[in-house]
Amino acid sequence: MRIVIIGGGSAGTSTATRLRRLDENAEILILEKTSEFAVSNCGLTYYLSGEVKSAEQLMGSSVEAMRRIYSIDVRLNHEVTAINRKEKTVSIEGRDEETYDKLVIATGAYQLRPDIDGSLADNIFTIKNIESIEKIKEYISGVGVQNVVISGGGLIGVEAAEALIKLGLKPVIVEASDHILPPLDEEMSAIVQNYLREKGVLLYLNNKIASFDEKEVVLNSGEKLPYDMGIIATGVRPELKLSILSELEIGSDGGLIVDDYMRTSDKDIYAAGDNVEVINLITGKKGRVSHAGLAVKEARVIADHLAGLDTKFGKVAETAILKCFDLTVGTVGANEKTLKRYNIPYKKLHFYAKSHSSYYSGSEMMLFKLLFDGKGKILGAQAIGKNGVDKRLDVILSYLLKDGSIYDLARAELCFAPPFATGRDAVNELGSAAENILQGREVPAFYEETDWGSDNIMLIDVRPQEQFNAGHIPDAINIPMEAIRSNLEAIPHDRKVILYCNRGRKSYLASCILRNRGFDNIYNLSGGMDLYNEITENRQIRN
Repeated sequence: MRIVIIGGGSAGTSTATRLRRLDENAEILILEKTSEFAVSNCGLTYYLSGEVKSAEQLMGSSVEAMRRIYSIDVRLNHEVTAINRKEKTVSIEGRDEETYDKLVIATGAYQLRPDIDGSLADNIFTIKNIESIEKIKEYISGVGVQNVVISGGGLIGVEAAEALIKLGLKPVIVEASDHILPPLDEEMSAIVQNYLREKGVLLYLNNKIASFDEKEVVLNSGEKLPYDMGIIATGVRPELKLSILSELEIGSDGGLIVDDYMRTSDKDIYAAGDNVEVINLITGKKGRVSHAGLAVKEARVIADHLAGLDTKFGKVAETAILKCFDLTVGTVGANEKTLKRYNIPYKKLHFYAKSHSSYYSGSEMMLFKLLFDGKGKILGAQAIGKNGVDKRLDVILSYLLKDGSIYDLARAELCFAPPFATGRDAVNELGSAAENILQGREVPAFYEETDWGSDNIMLIDVRPQEQFNAGHIPDAINIPMEAIRSNLEAIPHDRKVILYCNRGRKSYLASCILRNRGFDNIYNLSGGMDLYNEITENRQIRN
């Protein structure tokens, strides 16, 4: 059997090496249109910043190693221009055709260059491969760049901004939506936006670049920003030219339609990576997901099926994680925007927890947002913190993928020692907090749903008086948690009463006291004053 793989990225190389481990007799040929092979594109921004010292560190293998270790033929600078399905051949630019028994399309995606005046100028770059990073580094060192405008506030845009700060430059992110990092909800993104501003990154939200002029970038709002260099980071699109020309079925989200074995509408042609549509576990809808980890898993399914195994590819939860200076920012499953879009009912909460025991050095606070339905099924989670975020999100994801619930989180048995966790881990506490909401022991109030300053609301700060005097939410009165029982007559039964403290723990205790004393109008401000301050600060800053 002769297998031809178009594309030498993670999906293509993983398919080839897995298949070789299963089948020593298969003839495997990889055709890569560029001169780069097996490059970890996820590490490109770290190569730009200098955290990755050399381009070679990003290369997972070499043409010679593939031949010597796996007996796989890799040919660089071989651009496939057509797939001839009837003859089962592929046409290659300037070279002879190659025949196949089975074909794998692993062409990945390409960086969009929006139709903006001046976007093709020599000082406008994209981040797509090692060569693109080399050009950026060469331009920075050769011209004396200071001001850089980044179009797009997604993961790559934010990573690029951090890299530029570390190089001593002044980056500006221009983002079309009302917040950066689309996988996050607005209030969680607010924390990252405030943090980026502290680090020296300017943000222009609800804005687009109208043109790249010689020395200024003109925004849709009419504002003009000085710049020496631009970086386009507005997202990627699947490389589907070959698929369209060969009349393979394309889905509504612009990716190739594949079955459980990653076969396209032509059962002799498989596809994996950024150019396919997969099924979302929460919504049940098909869509494209750019994720190297998923590409490798899809590749394994292809290789297994080619070798005669009955391995199937399942549904995906869609995960994302980002290192933003000292912060880790991550998300698993659906966010609120997605749940609203597909009319999926949900409940939510915000919860602060320690990364590990506070008496052991290095303990840091993490903020979680959990989304779940009325029966406790986990729908999604987001988290921000300096330590321990990835571990907790992976635990939540594991339960989510197994159709788990918030009750599973509350009872999860996790590794514990003071340097790594708390006796009752953040995951357990998060599940318990959600359980309290479902069982009516806590009713959360949220920033965006609260009519601040309304006569129909009493806002009570339950922190000690000295903390209240140092700063509090406008219109709040101060009744410290320890004084709640002796001030019951000051709390009305006929108005909405919202309690808050710094992060929600003391106010929850106060709400338990009042609920046990017969009050049924008590709410706890989700995320407390800390999250309130982050949201307020973000909304008050223009850029």
